[in-house]
Amino acid sequence: MIEFSNVTKRYDNGVMALNNVNIKIEKGEFVFIVGPSGAGKSTFIKSILKEVNVTTGKIWVDDVNITRLHRRRVPYLRRKVGVVFQDFRLLPNKTVYENIAFAMEILGTPQRTIRKQVPMILSLVGLSGKGNVYPNQLSGGEQQRVSIARAMINNPPILIADEPTGNLDPDTSWEIMKILRTINRRGTTILMATHDKEIVDIMKKRVIALERGEIARDDKVGVYGYDD
Repeated sequence: MIEFSNVTKRYDNGVMALNNVNIKIEKGEFVFIVGPSGAGKSTFIKSILKEVNVTTGKIWVDDVNITRLHRRRVPYLRRKVGVVFQDFRLLPNKTVYENIAFAMEILGTPQRTIRKQVPMILSLVGLSGKGNVYPNQLSGGEQQRVSIARAMINNPPILIADEPTGNLDPDTSWEIMKILRTINRRGTTILMATHDKEIVDIMKKRVIALERGEIARDDKVGVYGYDD
């Protein structure tokens, strides 16, 4: 599903963000990416999304070698990868329904399909009845649920969650994790970067630890393993 083969990324300022990374993430896995600040987690994720081009090596996403992907094809890659961010990134002038529908409209999805699918995804994330409210009328946890719904509305096979609980209190964080676990159990491959030690230790999923751009650990059932 996702594979890095001898991947190195050196930025123009000389920083080695990834150094000869080799990793394979299988379809349907739930994987935590952990490590101290500056370890390379953001570059790892941006490489999968083709937001940065690696210096050497190859990356496959859903059997496509994206290191050779032409710029015109990048939007098609990103249709396969839903992304959830720490800061939600919802459109403030659109309702919950409109925020989610917009992700379908830009792909040319018929309105009848949108009208059917949006309520279904809202039910999945526990927001039935919230379609007509605006983001500023929601709690942080509810906004993150909308973000997850928007990321999943086109049914991508991969979901990347970049610090999705970073702005949330512990109870709300666990509500979000339960939703992600449900999505994973339905077959979606999930890759989650996090500093949340408690979540990682309790979930008991695969843990890939980065340090100074290298794979320090790859535990099938792992723990966070850092004090930060």
